Amino acid sequence: MFQSRRFDPVLQCARRSRTHVRGARSLAGAFTLGAGLLALAACADPAEDPGEGLPETAAENTLEVLVTAAFTGVDGGAGALTFLPDADAPSLGYVVSAPREGGLDIFNLDGELQTRHAGARLTGLAAAPGFELRGESLPLVFGASPDNDSVFGYAIVRDGARVLELPLQTTQGADGVAGLCLLREGPGFVELVVLGTGANAEVWRVRDAGEDVLSVQTLRSFPLPAPARQCDAFDGEIYTASPAGGLTRLSGDGAILAEAQTTATSLTVGEFSGTRLVLATDGNSETVRSFDARSLAARENIDVVDGLSTPGIGRPGAIEVSHADFGFTAYSNGMLAVFDIADQRVKVISRDAFARAVITGENAAAPAEAG
Repeated sequence: MFQSRRFDPVLQCARRSRTHVRGARSLAGAFTLGAGLLALAACADPAEDPGEGLPETAAENTLEVLVTAAFTGVDGGAGALTFLPDADAPSLGYVVSAPREGGLDIFNLDGELQTRHAGARLTGLAAAPGFELRGESLPLVFGASPDNDSVFGYAIVRDGARVLELPLQTTQGADGVAGLCLLREGPGFVELVVLGTGANAEVWRVRDAGEDVLSVQTLRSFPLPAPARQCDAFDGEIYTASPAGGLTRLSGDGAILAEAQTTATSLTVGEFSGTRLVLATDGNSETVRSFDARSLAARENIDVVDGLSTPGIGRPGAIEVSHADFGFTAYSNGMLAVFDIADQRVKVISRDAFARAVITGENAAAPAEAG
């Protein structure tokens, strides 16, 4: 069972412890499916074996954080995660995952699977919740498909969580496509960091140019210290995770700002009570690792333990944080989502509760089971 978002987040304690590819519609064709968007519709594996022999950067201690809720378990797991917040109705936002067998899974905030969309295997996801397409605000999701050496685009119809495949202008990376992340979103465009299969990355701009396909333009490219498979961005800076080269922080133009030798197969960057952190997983250990987002110096390991009625995370895999409002008390300041490889479920933690446990170290109350 999952714990509903309607409950307040449990009080946290911080203490030391132990190819199937479907044909894309033309935009004109996509616009025939109804009103709203209906008016628009009427208009390598990320869990690849981590590199061996890397010198690990040890954190000083391990903190415990209580899980807030767990989603319904589904077949296929999750190789990547992203969020689709709804600014008009925060509690109606979605969490999107990429099953390892391909396609997209869309969950509501009660952890219920709303839609399973068959498609290509995707190793990275990027969401543009407020993309302006033909005068309408339309949530878009982009996914990296190494099997097809391509980036795919999807429009999400919020009513019914329907998925429409969007055609993108044919564009291939200079060195293939291994992963991607959102760099920034603006009026009518998004910029994506596209990771190549080699040690390089490109920045693509995707925009609506009024044609039957979305325009794709390569803005710039830059080398990486090592081939990367996952990335994230924060305030215009880019963070990459390489199975062989660890974590790297880069400027938006690709200048290397910091590096850390650690095994990481998934990462996310967020701000918690004014402290910016990189959170990383390696797919094998029982904890999430945290790093200072500027220096990449190791901080605490984080053990996500059982909540009041929800099992903790046994083996963290894909990880993603959002600062958006998802409604009610628990998620009004965002949430952290982690795929638990141990029991094949997405589990979420209130961003506020995570910050209290990891940053401020508040020991407000023990879980109810502790008496």
